[in-house]
Amino acid sequence: MSLLVATSALGQSDYKQMMNDMQVNFYDVVEAADKYFETHTKGKGSGWKGYQRWKAENESKYYPDGNRSQINPYFLAQAHKQFKEKNPVNKSLFSGEWRDLGPYDANNITSHYSPGIGRVECFWINPVDTTHMFMGSRSGGFWMSSNAGASWINTTDHLIASGVNTIAVSPGNSDTVLINIQNASNNTTHGIFRSVDGGATWAITPFNPVNLGWGGLGTNNKIFKIVYHPTIPNLVFVGTSMG
Repeated sequence: MSLLVATSALGQSDYKQMMNDMQVNFYDVVEAADKYFETHTKGKGSGWKGYQRWKAENESKYYPDGNRSQINPYFLAQAHKQFKEKNPVNKSLFSGEWRDLGPYDANNITSHYSPGIGRVECFWINPVDTTHMFMGSRSGGFWMSSNAGASWINTTDHLIASGVNTIAVSPGNSDTVLINIQNASNNTTHGIFRSVDGGATWAITPFNPVNLGWGGLGTNNKIFKIVYHPTIPNLVFVGTSMG
């Protein structure tokens, strides 16, 4: 039986949510999206091109029955583990032969309706030393600066995903930092990572999809916010799509 109900009444957010729900058949998503665009514009900012890219990239994976529920939800974690085993050097993937070519000014890139050069999702400034700061980006990971932003160092290129949307720093020890690592495309979390050396190195905490039974990429659960209690040491609050 199809999972679609009242397809004609679906909005853009509905079919996009279905795209990220692996329990929904691929062709049910296509039907819902096609129905939506029958009565909506396909121009700039409409989501039409993004939908077409998603369709072209994924149809061969689920043809002919469209069933997406049998995909191993931990495939990315397993692939990342295998990559680290074959490449044991723990360093940035973008060091050495790579050189930054910009762009540095969004106004000079393109006439496109959305000429961004990256998205800052969160930041922290040390209340004791304002030259010491952290930043998390949508698809560029965790960055830190010790000179008020004149230069930055990234320390998360080797982790399983590249999105950091929330940063929590212990009020009593700025070397203790918690971040959420998530997919940049759909915000699916890979768990909370912890640093005890001011963001230089990271280790995954027990708050991760495997331990929580969230099914890795299969359930698309999200972490929105991590916060330390301001006066009670080691008391942490986490806001998620599961409560």
